[in-house]
Amino acid sequence: MPKKLNQIKQTKPLQLSLFEILTETDVLTEDGNRGLSKGKNYSQTIELYDFMPRFVNGHQADLRLNYNGLLPALVKPFESRGVKFSLTLTPATLVQKGGGSISHYPGADEDIVETVLRKIYLDGNPKLFDGQPGMVFTINQIRREMKNQGHTRSHRQVLESLLILKGSQISCQNLETGNHLVFSPIDVLSYNDKNSGDEPCYLIFSKLVAEALDRMYFRRYNYRTVLSYKLSIARLLHRRISHHFTQANEDSSYSIYLSTLLRDFGLEYPTLAKAFLNFKKAFAEMIEANVIKSFSADPVTSAQSSRKIVDYHLTIVPTKTFSFEVKNSNVVRQNMEYYSDSLHEISSSEVSKKKDSASIFPSSLGQGVGQDKHKKVKEVKERGYPSKKIK
Repeated sequence: MPKKLNQIKQTKPLQLSLFEILTETDVLTEDGNRGLSKGKNYSQTIELYDFMPRFVNGHQADLRLNYNGLLPALVKPFESRGVKFSLTLTPATLVQKGGGSISHYPGADEDIVETVLRKIYLDGNPKLFDGQPGMVFTINQIRREMKNQGHTRSHRQVLESLLILKGSQISCQNLETGNHLVFSPIDVLSYNDKNSGDEPCYLIFSKLVAEALDRMYFRRYNYRTVLSYKLSIARLLHRRISHHFTQANEDSSYSIYLSTLLRDFGLEYPTLAKAFLNFKKAFAEMIEANVIKSFSADPVTSAQSSRKIVDYHLTIVPTKTFSFEVKNSNVVRQNMEYYSDSLHEISSSEVSKKKDSASIFPSSLGQGVGQDKHKKVKEVKERGYPSKKIK
């Protein structure tokens, strides 16, 4: 049984305050001028966690027929920061009213519900519950926010998504170090299933999220734009380029193979042509949202036959608006690092202690995240920055 809420120790360390910082920031208006936004459009991606192929897109009903309503565990390979991982996704098994059981993989609905939960968490004075990120909420609060973002769901549908996030299990192995981590997206869930939807509930997110927040492995992205997409591929791709394409500008492009995206998104299609068609639809949606200006796809042919296409090399050109957002996200990141350093909350020795050898995160995590903080802070100070710090 979950603890009662009053039995949970609630804390708010500095890293969580920095995670919350989405205050006034420059935005580029449609006429090309600069304006100010209060930051309500933004949320945060979380390193590694948000780039695991832990959602199954597509209908699951046909697959259930082969397993009498139950589903097998799925094994999916993916890469992060050049490190290879193996993910095993075990579905949630929910008991039906008649007493029977049915399995569910987390899917597009669960992706949306979790994205909304994180936004509510960010905007609601986020805290740690017994050392892990936790929040108090109501079912109707989730439904209202989903409706505001163009996604209408019933009380039963939202509750079912929460139970799938709680009941599904992820086992992820870093193949470079051999480290395993087994977790559920929601570690603890306490809820009331009355139909009014206004009863207080609480949840605690996974320990992996807690570790990422502790190490400041997060980055800002445009939450409202992502949830405006109808296609899950567009949501996945937008978050990916927001987190990794930190040098985005009008003179640069993001290049990647279609096969890489299929692997890292955990997507399977009967043919490459079908996969490419679905990505083209997602690109069209992102062009309409003024996120990417254009894209090109160069066919990669088989070594045995120049007529057989085995992959596509994709080149994505960002818009001026998206590039501007990325630059501002870089500034927000630098502000957080400067602010953290100025309060002396994380010293170099403390950061090194947090490089736990048992961690699943890549040891070569890349620039702009926790262990490179002091190098970045030094660069910021040498430039005379910041003249306008995030408050």
